[in-house]
Amino acid sequence: MMPTELAARIYRGTISFLEERGYIDHLNKLLVEEYIDDRMTRIDVPSCGLETVDAVHCILDRNRTFAFLEAIEKSVKPGEVVVEAGLGTGILAIMAAALGAEVYGIEINKETLDLAEQLSRVFIKNGLFEQENLSLIKADASIWNPLKQIDLIISENIYAGMFYEMQIPILNHLLPFIRSSSRVIPEGMSSYVILAQAEKPLHKGHGESFSPSQAEGRSYKSRELSEPFLYDNINFNQKNNLNCRIDAAIPIIRSGLINSLIIYSPVKVARDIILKREDMIFMGEDIFIVIDPPLHVEPQSIVRLRMEYKRGNKPEDGSYFLDLQKVI
Repeated sequence: MMPTELAARIYRGTISFLEERGYIDHLNKLLVEEYIDDRMTRIDVPSCGLETVDAVHCILDRNRTFAFLEAIEKSVKPGEVVVEAGLGTGILAIMAAALGAEVYGIEINKETLDLAEQLSRVFIKNGLFEQENLSLIKADASIWNPLKQIDLIISENIYAGMFYEMQIPILNHLLPFIRSSSRVIPEGMSSYVILAQAEKPLHKGHGESFSPSQAEGRSYKSRELSEPFLYDNINFNQKNNLNCRIDAAIPIIRSGLINSLIIYSPVKVARDIILKREDMIFMGEDIFIVIDPPLHVEPQSIVRLRMEYKRGNKPEDGSYFLDLQKVI
């Protein structure tokens, strides 16, 4: 679907702002200096959020950004109270404000909040919305208490497998403040695992993760030895447990050495807006988790996968075990 005139205007204005202020050049420089995998392992998301460069990177994922802008434009009504938890650049909050909502943008990272404030002033100056429509607040959205009941929560704190990001703690905290007939964008996400034989970085050991990156020009050849197995299905309109556990018997369809789990997560942004595996280029790309020692398998065999991790934690903090259960 083509973006609407309003969505296109906001996106163009945001990209122009980021280019003029040097944010995109800075991003491109950092992509050469440090892999996204290494940065995600290094930073402490619960205490300080993602880095500002990651908020900028999200904007460059056009499919993801326009899917959220479309969902907001279809959902928001003038006068509604909207909270964006994890503000980032502020582009989604700006869309809600432009539609006449009373918007509260919550961001834990001060540098990122400063960026959002500068960007919002550009759109206010250009007459897109009034200043009173948008309040930007430095706070941890998982403990911040709104003063009014909420009509819509926007929380784009999502990552494949629901690793790293604080989506679940944030929504578990904010959902009691929402009206009974209200909504959350996105509505949910599902996670799939594939048993695979993959090229991997030599320094990565069992349980450690790595990811392809279109932006960094980095890819890993792989052979999928099983069909995708649905192991997690999260509804963001209700409270969810932080613990994710799987104990499953997965049929093998090709011979090879299982040395990786591939995890990917389609996102249901709204009822008729789905971001599929191939649609996202940042924070939605596949995650590979190393299995060492590898497990040799043949077609028609069954592998038992036991996997456990806490949603929002790093993949390295989880546990992953494979056993050759039987041959059919």
